[in-house]
Amino acid sequence: MDTQDLCSKAEEHLRDGEFKKAVVLLKKEAHRPFADLRVRSLFGLVMARSDPSFYGFYRGLKWCSEALQQQPDDPYLLVNLGKVYLYHGLRAKALEHMNHAMELAPEDPLIRESRGLLGFRQHPRIPFLPRKNPINIIFGMIAVFVKKAFSDFAIK
Repeated sequence: MDTQDLCSKAEEHLRDGEFKKAVVLLKKEAHRPFADLRVRSLFGLVMARSDPSFYGFYRGLKWCSEALQQQPDDPYLLVNLGKVYLYHGLRAKALEHMNHAMELAPEDPLIRESRGLLGFRQHPRIPFLPRKNPINIIFGMIAVFVKKAFSDFAIK
C-alpha cells in the first residue's frame, strides 16, 4: 500500500472514531527510519486521539513536532499538530498552527475544514465595552442559549 492510500485509510478510521485501528495501520510504517513525514505526523495525531491522557498528548506532540521540524512549512503537518493541541484543550496553540497552515494554503479544503473546527470568534455584543466586561459575557451567554434553543426549529 502506498503512502497516500495508507494515509487515506488511516484518516477514514480517524473520522469514524476507530483510533486503535488507525494506530495499528500506521505503526509499522511510522517506525521505519525514513518514513514519510505525513505518515509520522498522522501517526502522532492518531496516538494523541487514541489516548486522551497526558501521556497520549505527549506522544502525539512528539511525533507531530518531529515531523514538522524536518519540514516546517508543510500545511498538512501544521494541521495535524494543531489538531493534537485542539483535542487536548490547548485552543490558542491550535489556532496558531492552523492559522499558519491557512497562510500557506488558503484554498486547500482540508485545511479550511480543519481550521473550521476551532470556530470563529464573534465581535462583542456591546462593541464599545471590552470583551471581558461582565455585561458582554452575560449577553454572549444569552445569545448562545437562544441560538441553541431555537436551532431545533430550523427548517431542514
